[in-house]
Amino acid sequence: MPVSLFPSLKLSAKLLLLWSLIGGYIWHSRSEAVGIDSAIAIQVSQANNGFEVRASYFAPLSQCQAYVLLTDFAEESPTEGIKSSKVTHLSENTVRVEQRIEDRIGFFSTQFDSVIDYTKYPITGMDLRQVKGYFKEYRGSWRLASNAGGTQFSYTAFLLPDSAIPMFVIEYFMNKRVQKRFEKMAQKAKNKSDYVPEQCK
Repeated sequence: MPVSLFPSLKLSAKLLLLWSLIGGYIWHSRSEAVGIDSAIAIQVSQANNGFEVRASYFAPLSQCQAYVLLTDFAEESPTEGIKSSKVTHLSENTVRVEQRIEDRIGFFSTQFDSVIDYTKYPITGMDLRQVKGYFKEYRGSWRLASNAGGTQFSYTAFLLPDSAIPMFVIEYFMNKRVQKRFEKMAQKAKNKSDYVPEQCK
């Protein structure tokens, strides 16, 4: 039986949601202006019925500045789609971020709860693990390395999505979405180059 070129409405809704979510889980912080000069390296590959993501970019920040930016879980202003957000410090270096997320694309609307635990490693980065959310499994890590004139941000993650969506379709969405997400994050880091947090003085 030939495969239809037009997925069902239910599958279309899932794809649209996936389009908005992939990358949204990559960083908890709000992304800002697009456009970046820094080199961004991204690799998305299939592994263990899911996907591995490896990405990195350079920012003109000290390692301390980069760490403060990476681990700033406070939202200065409301973020579109985030209906509520709660940050709980489980221990000195472990933070749980609980969010109620509403996403609407065209005629499709969905809500879900996201709970992610972050374990911080001053000043080298942090690990993260989804406790509750859209993906069957999501875990990853951020690492920071001082470099000439700034800091290298490195991200690795494993995502296990809903098996109802064909893998090649998910990979297509991921490759497009992740690139844009990292461009925004790199630009945000670049915009913070003149800001020196109190703990970095």
